[in-house]
Amino acid sequence: MLLRFAATNHASMRDRQELSMVAIDNHPDLALGKIPQTENMSALPVVGIFGPNASGKSNTVDALAYMRWCVVTSHQKWLPDKPISRRPFLLDGEVSERPSEYEADFIVSGVRYNYGFVCSDEEIIEEWLFSYPERRRRTLYVRKSGSPISFGSTLVGPKKLVEKSVRRNSLFLSAAAANNFEALQPVYRWFDRIRYASSSNEKQRLDFTLHYMERHDRGAVIDLLSFADLGVVDMSVSKPEVTPEMIDRFKAMLDMLGVDEGEVDPENYLTPDIEVKHKTSDGIKGLPFGHESTGTRTWLSLTGPILQSLKQGRILVVDELDARLHSTLSAELVRLFQDPITNKNGAQLIFNSHDTTLLGKNAPCRLRRDQVWFAEKDDDGATHLFPLTDYRVREGIDNVQRGYLRGRYGAVPFFDDTLLISAFAEREETDGTRH
Repeated sequence: MLLRFAATNHASMRDRQELSMVAIDNHPDLALGKIPQTENMSALPVVGIFGPNASGKSNTVDALAYMRWCVVTSHQKWLPDKPISRRPFLLDGEVSERPSEYEADFIVSGVRYNYGFVCSDEEIIEEWLFSYPERRRRTLYVRKSGSPISFGSTLVGPKKLVEKSVRRNSLFLSAAAANNFEALQPVYRWFDRIRYASSSNEKQRLDFTLHYMERHDRGAVIDLLSFADLGVVDMSVSKPEVTPEMIDRFKAMLDMLGVDEGEVDPENYLTPDIEVKHKTSDGIKGLPFGHESTGTRTWLSLTGPILQSLKQGRILVVDELDARLHSTLSAELVRLFQDPITNKNGAQLIFNSHDTTLLGKNAPCRLRRDQVWFAEKDDDGATHLFPLTDYRVREGIDNVQRGYLRGRYGAVPFFDDTLLISAFAEREETDGTRH
């Protein structure tokens, strides 16, 4: 369960920006439950980020995905002599040279943790992990560049072994997981269980959905496809035959790339043949997957991550929720996480969107005011995040969608008509000269 996430000097997030999943209002029909060791605080199942194009909405969710990537891959997959791949704020040369920082507060097995790290292009400058088992902070470890790692007395495990194995450009938490540090595995797994959906990983999400169909719950995937009113009633999936000629060409390619052919299975790189079956007046008809609309393909690639997140209580992060999906279908996806009947295991959804109908009074998902965040850029191109709760909004009375479109809360595009007039005037003058 995520409570808060913050990032500094990541892409357009020049200064520290924080996104909170902690409920401000009392939502007995909505909140995931009380935060351990607190009396009145509870966590939200859904938070949405709204704002104009290029405001930093995608950078916000990308920052969380980046933090997860660092935890999961830095020790085993980052090369020892290579710089850390990060995305600092580039519109200010001085700021771009500063370190980047990432921090998260979350719940694992009823215990709250605070984890974060600071990194430059060359090294991990700081890294820390604290727990709060009885409201009071307990240090598990604190790492600072140039100093030995400081371990708390309650942390039991191969501390010195991991300290020797961790590199200056990798995270201790990542190294601990690789060395089977049992006490830190739950924290590592919490990061590993975050799922990120963007346009760049649609193929991987489709592969996962097909895997989920085959190994876990085919019926649930078909039900979600049918629920979306896409006319889909079933699917068939088959892998193309691997011929000796294909294997020879694949081995030749691996040899050219210097990859050991024993480490790679060519069948994993073949695109399966997918036939999507539709209900028509003449009966069930099949279409190749490539002939389906972008909306159908997008929804299909999301169904696996959606089902896994809801059934296992994971966090699903979706960049551009409204991309290629009808607004009512986007709203229904949000409702799956809002509804305690479909979200029984504490799953959370974080998304960004341009779809203002999600802010409407009659939206089927009905986002409360503490579930709505806005992103906008200042004159220097730096992103600023702020919640709707910064404004006086009467729950269930004020029309947030209308107020947002009218600019009441900011985070809307501004169109300068003088530039438009100037552009066309210049075009006419140029055309006149040309002729």
